[in-house]
Amino acid sequence: MSDLLKSGCLMSIRIADINGNPFIGVFIRQVGRFALCPMDIQDEVLVLMKEVMGVEAVRTAAGNTNLHGSLIAANSHGMTVPYFYEREDVISALSTMEDDMEGFEVVVCDDPHTAWGNNLLLSEKVALVNPDLSQGTLKLIEEVFQVEAVKGTIAGIKTVGSIAVTNSKGMIVHPKATDRDLEELKDLFGVEPYICTANFGSPHLGASMIVNDKGALVGSKSSGVELNRIENSLDLID
Repeated sequence: MSDLLKSGCLMSIRIADINGNPFIGVFIRQVGRFALCPMDIQDEVLVLMKEVMGVEAVRTAAGNTNLHGSLIAANSHGMTVPYFYEREDVISALSTMEDDMEGFEVVVCDDPHTAWGNNLLLSEKVALVNPDLSQGTLKLIEEVFQVEAVKGTIAGIKTVGSIAVTNSKGMIVHPKATDRDLEELKDLFGVEPYICTANFGSPHLGASMIVNDKGALVGSKSSGVELNRIENSLDLID
């Protein structure tokens, strides 16, 4: 059996890589029950996403890039993409979502901070955003995602989406997050945040995995201890 098909702690969390790269969150952006993925993603990973997270893959070369996880932010209300994406290409890639697209906004933004996935820690109700984003962009975020948007950092780092992960049941954050960070995150998102790493000590949690309420796909370098911590912190145990 391929290493990609080996279980983590339980069926709700599994390990994977994208052509040898364990930072799978850089490449994949979940959009509801679908996920935008690189054109060359392995079929094995697509099987895992469906099996563990209930997510169907959409292969796309939109934006002429594979870095959809880092560059796109999304929740059930909408998504934002950088200026070098063509909106029509994104809509085409999401054509299989037609039944779910009513009221769903796809917005191309010309803000110079192009890595939306890195610059936003996003839920269905709240977004913690890079404090360097403009007030106009902050307003756009609130409108597109129908959330309260708050500027802030975690562990002094502005790219909050790359160093933290949340679902509706929990949150994991950079190991240097302060007690004050944890208190503020709990108040803002309404879930308990926990210190964690992935990919054998990496603090780049958002870059290391994709997560929803059902399960998680985590970078293949992650240790058993890390997988157990992720699973418990995000309440993914069946």
